[in-house]
Amino acid sequence: MKSIITYLESEETRKSIMHAIQQNLYLYQGINTEEKIQSLTGSLYNYLVMECVQVNQYVSLSKDTIDSLNILYRELVLHLRGLALENRTLQDDLEIIVQRHRAKLISALKHNSYNKNQDQLFIPCAEYSGSFQFHLLHLGDCLLKQPILDVGCGKKHQLLSYLEEKGFEELYGLDQYHSDEHRIFCGNWFDYHFLQSTWGSVIAHMSFSNHYRRSLINQDSDTVLYTMKYLEILDSLIVGGLFIYSPAVRTIEETLDRQRYSITYFPNLDDRNLDSVCIQRLC
Repeated sequence: MKSIITYLESEETRKSIMHAIQQNLYLYQGINTEEKIQSLTGSLYNYLVMECVQVNQYVSLSKDTIDSLNILYRELVLHLRGLALENRTLQDDLEIIVQRHRAKLISALKHNSYNKNQDQLFIPCAEYSGSFQFHLLHLGDCLLKQPILDVGCGKKHQLLSYLEEKGFEELYGLDQYHSDEHRIFCGNWFDYHFLQSTWGSVIAHMSFSNHYRRSLINQDSDTVLYTMKYLEILDSLIVGGLFIYSPAVRTIEETLDRQRYSITYFPNLDDRNLDSVCIQRLC
């Protein structure tokens, strides 16, 4: 989180924000409905998340932080909409708005309850095509049951779109990006409550288990939270349901009750820690 705050505090970022606002001032002036306010607020929030992920792809925002950031961007939209473009002090007014907005953003991120650990091992992850995820996770070798939830589905939720093309209908996603689609939940997996016996398949490619492995390797304070959430995900499966993910987390998989769960590994590379995993709830 420190690197993100440093990024936001930099003079280069301030200039970038000012330039983006100046280029779109007339756009803000045309925001005249609640629907447009919400749409632009969501777009600005998503841009911040994208910037944060580029600086540190392990950013994990709590529900309170997500709510705070959306409120801040709504305030920004309303302030910019109310500017008088012919005002001689327009530049000074913009500077003040950006300064206050940036200070509030930094404050919100400093109070974020997740990702307070610093200087941890870096394991790369990114947003991948639906076809790539389908084949790497060996979803064609698994009898996917519905409804299906993609944890860490990404801004474009490409795997869900790919599965939809293959005929699946009950498709949902969870990610920190805001989406206008009702099937995509905006939030953090720590805050999301996985209800018991709900999901036919839960999929997580280079998302939950990747963060979990990183936490275990670094032996940080989030390890217990990840273990509890992992078990909660398993409990959320219906009987016969699947939890499919990569990379593998051998530490937790070795402790599972084989009377309740079957485990299938699909090798991807010589490093077996990068296996894809399919866990089926038996009872």
